[in-house]
Amino acid sequence: MELQIIGTGSSGNAYVLRAGGSALLLDAGLPIRQLIRAVPDWKCLDGCLITHEHGDHAKSAEAVAQMGVKTYSSAGTAEAIRSDGCLTPLNAVQMLSAISVGEFTVLPFETQHDAAEPCGYLIRHDPTGEVSLYATDTYYLKHTFPGVHYWIVECNYIDEVIDGQQEDGELTAALRHRLKKSHMSLRRLLDALRANDLSKTRTIVLVHLSDERSDERAMVKAVKEVTGLEEVIAAAAGMTIPLELNPF
Repeated sequence: MELQIIGTGSSGNAYVLRAGGSALLLDAGLPIRQLIRAVPDWKCLDGCLITHEHGDHAKSAEAVAQMGVKTYSSAGTAEAIRSDGCLTPLNAVQMLSAISVGEFTVLPFETQHDAAEPCGYLIRHDPTGEVSLYATDTYYLKHTFPGVHYWIVECNYIDEVIDGQQEDGELTAALRHRLKKSHMSLRRLLDALRANDLSKTRTIVLVHLSDERSDERAMVKAVKEVTGLEEVIAAAAGMTIPLELNPF
């Protein structure tokens, strides 16, 4: 498998998870023309999974659906995205109810964000049995996920950084409170990873890092220390990251 990073962060999020000749678009938070340029094998997309309605994740959700790609979200997200005159509706999924999308089995699960009905996705590539988890824009994970090979997970900010920014007057108390109730901090990610059985995990990809409130090296180092894994990567636009069961 491999993960293509089209965009990550507040400017727009979109990723392509490929396995064999199949692929999923994870979020569509960039202009449709940019997505099409970045995905030359567009016809290989089995589907598009939308996490929530905010523009940096769903800007082109309806356009992707109109381009012939089956696009999935929770019912609440679909309702929040729906625009007048759209002839191609999004396909609503139910939490913890698996669906088949091409060669993939996809299990939506609840996430915690200031959106209508946000969700993450547990994704299994059926021919190989490889399992990926995609969770972004959530301030904690209420479920545990055994058997995950590849984590694609938000690590937005460092608590000490935003605390210091508030003390220095660079960050309002209101914004600091919103961050803590909408996005995953390094501290909470480490807690989530400690709570999970990572015996099958091979790679962790950190996504949606804040430009102003993160420290890529510190985040990667901390996750490596807690998990004992070497394959911990901070995502950046333009990357293509191999996801392999035997990376060495």
